[in-house]
Amino acid sequence: MTLDHRPISSALEHCLVPVVYGDVALDETRGGTIISTEEIFAWLARHLRPDRIVLAGVVPGVMRSGKLVEADQGLICEITPGQVAGLNAVLGGSHGTDVTGGMMSKVQAMCALVEEVTTLEVRVVSGEVPGLIRDVLLDRGLDTGTVIRADSRGPTW
Repeated sequence: MTLDHRPISSALEHCLVPVVYGDVALDETRGGTIISTEEIFAWLARHLRPDRIVLAGVVPGVMRSGKLVEADQGLICEITPGQVAGLNAVLGGSHGTDVTGGMMSKVQAMCALVEEVTTLEVRVVSGEVPGLIRDVLLDRGLDTGTVIRADSRGPTW
């Protein structure tokens, strides 16, 4: 896969926060394909070496059984690569249709990425809570959502 990281680099140099998302992409082999947000982030992280990635979705983080429950009881606060095998038993399906593989696929991709870029933290949060993404980007609200990192630094699921 070949992508151009220069637009993202330029945005960062100008203190802008780039927004990256999956989409239909032109493909030399198939003509067109779906490229997931996680595939784009993985490619960019290998070239730009960020400290963190924020994945925003419709759920407050990675949820046990894929269900929204009261008081975030179903929220998994932290995930490390060593826990991925055990997650199949506690993660459910996607909140909605997801052609890129759903939450388990996202978690697996991000765990592989934090193993490769060990200084990286990935935070999965709700994009539907007003101001939350801003707070996470400004290092506020860091007890929100699910953090995926190479090693455990807090309570685990």
